[in-house]
This record gives sequence, C-alpha cells and structure tokens, in this order.
Amino acid sequence: MAGQVPPPFGGQNIMIQNAFAQFSRSPECDAVRLPFFFTPDVRQSRKGNAGKILELFRVIARLLRIRAKGSVSLILYPTGGPQRVPMIRDLLLLPWIFLCTRRVVLHFHAAGIAERFCAMRVGLLERSLRWLYRKAFAAVVMTEFNRRDPEAAGIQRVLVIPHRIEDSYDPLLVRRDDSTSPRILYVGHLCADKGTPEMLQAFAAIRTRHPGLVLELVGECLPPFSDEDLTRLISSLELQPYVEKSGVLTGRAKNEAFGRADLFAFPSVAPYESFGLVLIEAMAWGLPIVASDWRGNREVLTPEAGAIFFPVSPSPAGALEAAFEEALSRRDEWADWGEANRRIFTQRYCESGDAHWLTAPILSLLRAAG
Repeated sequence: MAGQVPPPFGGQNIMIQNAFAQFSRSPECDAVRLPFFFTPDVRQSRKGNAGKILELFRVIARLLRIRAKGSVSLILYPTGGPQRVPMIRDLLLLPWIFLCTRRVVLHFHAAGIAERFCAMRVGLLERSLRWLYRKAFAAVVMTEFNRRDPEAAGIQRVLVIPHRIEDSYDPLLVRRDDSTSPRILYVGHLCADKGTPEMLQAFAAIRTRHPGLVLELVGECLPPFSDEDLTRLISSLELQPYVEKSGVLTGRAKNEAFGRADLFAFPSVAPYESFGLVLIEAMAWGLPIVASDWRGNREVLTPEAGAIFFPVSPSPAGALEAAFEEALSRRDEWADWGEANRRIFTQRYCESGDAHWLTAPILSLLRAAG
C-alpha cells in the first residue's frame, strides 16, 4: 500500500490511512506500507524542490528493501492528479513500482487526468504517463463519473468503490437550537479551486438579508492562496465579526464543529475533485448541504439527498448566493434534509456496514484473473 498518510490532513491522505488499516485487518493479506513523505506540510503541495527529489530516491530505496524480503503480489498506488509536479512524480516512480510487483492497481484519489490526456495538444509528459498508466492491472475510482480518468489512459479493469468512513456522529455534541444565528460550516482546504473567495463573497451578500449568519472555516490555506490572502479578503468584505477561522481540527474538536453547524457548504470547483470526503462527513452529522454541481458531487450525495446544488457558471459567487438564499428560505425543511442525509450515509458510506469494502472487490478481481 503506497502513499502518504496524515499529516498534512486531506481527503486523500486520510483515505490512504484507512485503506492500509483495512488491508492490515484482512486475513487474506500480508499488508506492508510503502510510505511517502513528499509533502511534509500543505505549503509544499504541488511544488517541486530538492527535498522531493531526495524523497523520490528514499521511496525507491524503501520499495527495494520491501522487495528484497519477498515477492510482492500487488501494489495499490495513489495517482498524483493533473498538476505537473505530481505527474512527474508518477512518471519517475511508477517504472520502479512495476518492476517490483506482479500487479499494480492505480487508485485515482485525485481526478482530472483525463482532461490532460485528452487535450487538443498533448505533450510528452502526458503521452509518457498515459503509456505507463496503461500498464496497470486495474484501477479504482470512487464514482462512475471518474471512470473517465483510467479509461482515458486505456485501463480496461475499473472498479467503482465509493469511500466509506467510520460513523463519528455523537448526538451529545449536536447544538442546533439557535434559530436566530444559523451557522454555515465549511471543512477542507481553503483556496480558489475550493471556491473560498466566492463563498466569502456570497456570504457577505447574503448577510445583508440575514444578519444573524455565521460562517465557520475549518481547514488550512492551500498555496498559492495564503492565510494572509484569506485575512485580507475577509477584511475587505467587512466580515471579521462573522467569520470564524478554526484552522485544522481533528477528533472531538472536528466533531464539535459538525455538531454546532446548521448548514454545510461545499463550493469546490477543483479540477482534481473526485469524491468530497467532507460531503459524507456532513451527511453523517445530518446536515443539510449546499454544494456545487461539479463532477461527481450529485452522484456522491444521490438524488435523495437534502441538498441544493448551484451551477458552476461565469458568476459562481452569484450562483452560490442564490443557493444560500434558497436554503435559508426553506429552513423549515432542514431537519428533514438532515434525516435524509443521515440515512444515505448509514446505507452507503458507513464503514461499519462492510469492514472489507475496499479489500473484498480488489481481492476478488485478483482471484478472477488468476
């Protein structure tokens, strides 16, 4: 099982950690982790530097030590996504991965590579990486929408396996009884790709009609968007008293943030968005949701969800403002929406319902192939 686990905290790292734990529990596996430390903190994301070059050699050395101890039947490898630096990482590392194992399954945690492979002008980097990806035994994606990524690389076997997480819901932490000050919660990276500037602009506009609103931001800024940029934007919109910057929260502190929220916002338009893990966390906590109509979001939430989608348009702040306004005008439905979302979570995304939700289909595919 290759990849980086927290820190830093993000959906991909969290799910790599969960996947390794699941393979370790399986009686059919002798699981070994091949750790990555390319990104010691979020400020190094997507940046090439000497430290990452050194880490590349360290990963190869770790891989060779693992191989020296015995044959490797399978490596589950997380692809890097459509940015140039992660693509170069995959191009340099995957030949060693293929050399040291019988089969490779690519896990497309990060989406968007199909657009790079299918662009009108495809460069040498894209052609070389597509050639490498095509050598994989199989691929795992989280939504039907994201089949396009492995299929664009020519991978024939594609498993669609939605993420599952532990149920962290605790009714004792729920504090949603203040009808005069509804609280909107955002959890995740803060940057333009995640819709942070547009969310703040929409929040500023909607507060003129709903002055009791509070927005809580949980997470850290993803470069090139910085904490200074965030503070400056909040100040320019005169939102200092109404926006709470909570930083990265984990464990009980994160659960408390979900418990005190009334409405969850997910305005992401990231080209690498594949499966918004925070969406199913919000569903676990029975929150109504406002989300961008982007990539697989509708599929993750399902048609039965208590959610309002806003279109990704040339005026995203205006579209999000309209979605917030509609949600607030239907506040008497929020309890029903939350119950529907909680029900979808327990049926589709709660890990306790299937402790082998990832290992079982991968091992079944391996057995079928012989």
